[in-house]
Amino acid sequence: MECFSGVFVAAASAVLDSTVPVLARIAAKGSRFIAQVKARSDIELVTVTEGNREELPKSIAARLL
Repeated sequence: MECFSGVFVAAASAVLDSTVPVLARIAAKGSRFIAQVKARSDIELVTVTEGNREELPKSIAARLL
């Protein structure tokens, strides 16, 4: 629902365009803004699975630090 808000899209885009690392969750499906975010070259998508969910917090923290 937030993706239909121009204010939200502008704010989220500004955060993604900044130099600050961002950890966020994005919907698996979606068009327009969601598709635009997923298509960015500076985005790394990580899928959480039963096999990786225990190690992900350490792995992601290491990348952000």
